[in-house]
Amino acid sequence: MTETGPLERRALVVDDDAGIRLLLKRILVRHQFEVDVARDGGEALEKILAGDYAVIVLDLMMPRIDGAHVVRYLEQHRPDQLGNVIVMTAFGASALADVCPPVARHIEKPFDVNHLLNEVTETYWMSGDRYCPSKNPQH
Repeated sequence: MTETGPLERRALVVDDDAGIRLLLKRILVRHQFEVDVARDGGEALEKILAGDYAVIVLDLMMPRIDGAHVVRYLEQHRPDQLGNVIVMTAFGASALADVCPPVARHIEKPFDVNHLLNEVTETYWMSGDRYCPSKNPQH
């Protein structure tokens, strides 16, 4: 996969837990996604700056640069990517206060794989040109 490849079926998984990164990558690859992984927000920002993703699964609590910082960066510099973010947290709804809004989708850890796949699928179909109400008016 090239770093500047098309948005189509590209996902970024960002989590400091290697087991979760591996699990999510395997799940998404089985569902025909090309998957990049990042250990923290710093790595995530490097990858986001190099190319667009149809889905970004982002843990909130990480060392170095956390998920909330990544969301704030996207809000200021890449607002087009905000709709592609699914935030994960093990700390419940109170941990989402810093990122919701602008991020609308979230998953609590431990997560149900089917729920995760539903969120990823909806996010994918709502990203990019696949869904644009202004370009596809209802008749």
